[in-house]
Amino acid sequence: MPAITTSNRRFLIFRLQSSLYALDLMQVAEVRDPMHMWPIPSAPACYSGALNFHGTIIAVMNLAVFLGLPGCSQAGKIVVLNLEIASLAFLVDSVVRIVFEEEAVFGKTADNRLAAATLVLPEGEALQLDLEVLVNEAELGIQRNRQL
Repeated sequence: MPAITTSNRRFLIFRLQSSLYALDLMQVAEVRDPMHMWPIPSAPACYSGALNFHGTIIAVMNLAVFLGLPGCSQAGKIVVLNLEIASLAFLVDSVVRIVFEEEAVFGKTADNRLAAATLVLPEGEALQLDLEVLVNEAELGIQRNRQL
């Protein structure tokens, strides 16, 4: 396994239905099992609720629903984002593994506004999510929902 240095980026690889996705590990605060959530009044359908994360209330988004993936996602894990990015967590089907930057070949992104890059891995291609764009779109969705 490569030595961890400040220049070695790592990525959390997770699954939504049959597709792989990636987040820069520096953007992730914690991965945990699903837990009790409270409803968020008037929130868009992609929000499963809110939870208490070490004293901070964060919104939990079913990422498959937000991305418009067909069918139903089986929430097997909660990926909590770094609170400096947003008070937000994602329900995902499963966490596959953590990969070092050297283990992936970076390809062009598909024509997807939420994609930062494509990581080519032995288990397949993982779409690295652009969290800045995703969080901005999530905020816009909440604002639109409030106006209804």
